[in-house]
Amino acid sequence: MINVRLSKTILITSLIGAVFFAYEAFTRNTIENLDSKKKLTDSGLFEYWKSGNIILLIRHEERCDRSSNPCLGPDNGITVSGSERAKRTGVHLKAYFELDNTDLFTSPTTRTVQTSDIMLGKASLLSDREAICGNDITDKLLKHKETSRNLIVVTHNTCMKDLIRSSGYQHSWSPEYGSLLFAKTTNKNEIRIVGTLNADEIPKYPSSI
Repeated sequence: MINVRLSKTILITSLIGAVFFAYEAFTRNTIENLDSKKKLTDSGLFEYWKSGNIILLIRHEERCDRSSNPCLGPDNGITVSGSERAKRTGVHLKAYFELDNTDLFTSPTTRTVQTSDIMLGKASLLSDREAICGNDITDKLLKHKETSRNLIVVTHNTCMKDLIRSSGYQHSWSPEYGSLLFAKTTNKNEIRIVGTLNADEIPKYPSSI
């Protein structure tokens, strides 16, 4: 009887340990959602930004050719509702982060250029859509990143996923229209993801509304 109880205890303990290990493994491979001011602060993002160590990838806003919503302009651009959200995102970002020490680039497609113009202003055009994409996206980002200056790139879903995969995240986040992917550069010239934000989840800064 004692052996049976002992076996059950060992089994239950093993199961609890396995569940805990699985949870730990999952959370290690899940990107942090920075959907509150506390999370933004605890992530160290504000300090990294002040030091000019941040790389921010932003997905373009809602595609007109894949939506029934009215187009802002050409059908290869974004929708009117997408442009309105891009404007709101820009207001919130500028409330949190000074852009004086920031370089802004955009993929040359109509939808990314429109998003950039409305959200943050005129950006430098990359040579083509794939200029900062692919398996070597880390190297490409570092080539565009100036010392002590933040880098913002308005880009595409696939390119953001390239950085997520190259950073070793197995349980990856799927970027929505207008979403933000924050990463930081390290002293060893590496890139580490800090966290993500969907456009509608950006904490409102009191003075920005």
